[in-house]
Amino acid sequence: MLYVERVDPMSLLDLSDRWWNEIWREGDFDVVDELFTDPFVRHSATGTVIAPRDHYKRMLGDFQRTLHRPVTTIDARDVVADRIWTRATSRGVNRESGEPTVVTWMLVQRVDHGRIAEQWALTVTGVDWSA
Repeated sequence: MLYVERVDPMSLLDLSDRWWNEIWREGDFDVVDELFTDPFVRHSATGTVIAPRDHYKRMLGDFQRTLHRPVTTIDARDVVADRIWTRATSRGVNRESGEPTVVTWMLVQRVDHGRIAEQWALTVTGVDWSA
């Protein structure tokens, strides 16, 4: 039988809000140390990475060079067991081209003992599903 930690959905939504607001929008990567396990598992279109939090912070910094100071709208979000499911749209400026950029997200975050332990992220640039 699979054991799933019993969690309060509101605490998971608060955790999700902190990720989107403090880490993603504000770029405060030190908050990663509070919100994520170490190591952390990230699944994306480029594969699966099990890495320390410092690696994840560098990756976030690289991504934010492309999408500077993003404004993100949460289009849909739900908590199911220990997972936060989010569909979101981020808008910002591409620092390299200076052009406005839109990124659509499908993000699933698995929480273990109050921290994000695993994340499945699919991002699509130039596609707007917010409508």
